[in-house]
Amino acid sequence: MTNTLSKLSERIVDFALSLKLEHVPEEVIRHGKMLLLDTFGVALSCRDLEHAEAVRKVVQAFGSAPQATLWTTDAKASIADAALYNAALIHGADYDDTHVGGIVHPSASVVSTALSVGEYTGASGEMIMEAIVVGWEVIVRLALAAKGRFHDVGYHGTGILAPFAAVCVAAKLMAVSPKAAVNAFGICGSQAAALQEFLHDGSWVKKIHPGWGAHSAIYALCLAKEGFSGPSEVLEGGFGLWKTHIGTTDGLEEAFSNLGTFWHTPEITFKMYPVCHMIHSFIGCMLRLRKEHAVAAEDIASMECRIEPRCYHIVCAPREQKVRPRTDYMMRFSLPYVLAVTALKHRMSPWEIDMRYAEDVEVQALMDKVQCISDEEKSHPGYFPGWLKITTTDGKSYVAEQKYELGTPQNPISMDEVIVKFNNNVDTILASEKKMKIVDAIRNFEKMTAADVSALIRQFRA
Repeated sequence: MTNTLSKLSERIVDFALSLKLEHVPEEVIRHGKMLLLDTFGVALSCRDLEHAEAVRKVVQAFGSAPQATLWTTDAKASIADAALYNAALIHGADYDDTHVGGIVHPSASVVSTALSVGEYTGASGEMIMEAIVVGWEVIVRLALAAKGRFHDVGYHGTGILAPFAAVCVAAKLMAVSPKAAVNAFGICGSQAAALQEFLHDGSWVKKIHPGWGAHSAIYALCLAKEGFSGPSEVLEGGFGLWKTHIGTTDGLEEAFSNLGTFWHTPEITFKMYPVCHMIHSFIGCMLRLRKEHAVAAEDIASMECRIEPRCYHIVCAPREQKVRPRTDYMMRFSLPYVLAVTALKHRMSPWEIDMRYAEDVEVQALMDKVQCISDEEKSHPGYFPGWLKITTTDGKSYVAEQKYELGTPQNPISMDEVIVKFNNNVDTILASEKKMKIVDAIRNFEKMTAADVSALIRQFRA
């Protein structure tokens, strides 16, 4: 990376356009392949969800140029519309990967952009993997620089940052000039928006935040290629994203100081449960107490959860909505619901996100027994810890604490476990032969030709 570039956007673009896979450590590529397989599995599992059908209908009604495939179908749309739809599949069940330290979902916008643009440009697997690594590193570093402060004031960090990562991905695959890429990066600042009001009514908008960012990025890049200009200090400027949304540029320079020499991609965590990542360690605590002490749902008198303040207002408040969730997203962001169902069903899979459980009197009774306490002492920067105390009807109390959610480097999973999750997601969608072909393709992703990439995408059809 050139050290003479003064603007942060120029340095980010220089990294994006110059990165070669040979510069990337093998462990980063290996972890990246696991993330890819996981991403495709969660995407395919969302194909029949209502929000996916709505986005697909709108995209197809526009009749845009047939440039890239709408996954799970044989239809094509423009690269911008395809990225929007494919990202809506990836993020539709909130089951996609997370960088917990940055509180951001990296792959939804990054992988959807890379595969859509890569298919259109005839990119090889190596070229697409290079672009994906670029996108992961950019979005994670931006998220780490934000330090969770977007969420603190009501923004969804993924939606805010997705355009910047996606434009780097698209710029690399479309081989645009550095000047056009920097202008596109600047344009993205005017397209970065993602409110978290959905937390209060369970509406669908979060499902399209990463895809809308990808869609915006592709338009920004196309505008920039035609000479349209964007601010060069879109992040650090006086009216840039950081000053307007956070109030300070603190953290920006530090987050990018070792760009290209240190890799954050291996920190990206797999979601082993289809609910908000802030709840995952509490699920681990519940399962552990059941295993170690045979705690049964019918024996529970009360459950006390201690959670850091930043997470409390997302998964615990307002209480009346969390103990009576009315939509699938309200269930995914309700600590009382998730704990109640886990206590009853001894698991938390996509099949437990179901209104019949939310309306079940036994589940509701258990939700009413959950007390969530905002506790600064439970803060663990970079992770979402869980602390659970269960008191039983005979007066006994049991406590479990989990500092690292499953799927983190400290509590890791293997490729075999990712394959199990992938198979569970696509069991009712794909035949065994197709599942095996996808797994084999991902293992050799960087060796794939453009024709191989197209063949992989065809395997996504049900």
